[in-house]
Amino acid sequence: MDIFLLLLIYTGVALFQVPALIKKSYWRELIAFSSLFTLAFTLNLLQILDVNIPNPLKGIQYIVEDVLHLKY
Repeated sequence: MDIFLLLLIYTGVALFQVPALIKKSYWRELIAFSSLFTLAFTLNLLQILDVNIPNPLKGIQYIVEDVLHLKY
């Protein structure tokens, strides 16, 4: 039931947003919207399926401390 509701909501948002972007020929905005939309849908679906999603803070902390050699 939760997956069906998720699909219904995301389909509604896509049907509302995408035709306007295509009609106005906003191709770059459509690509950005589609990318973020797909990422958000995937994360929401994984959350509904009780998949453990890693914390992005650890990745950011690794980049700041180990790659950029910044200490705070």
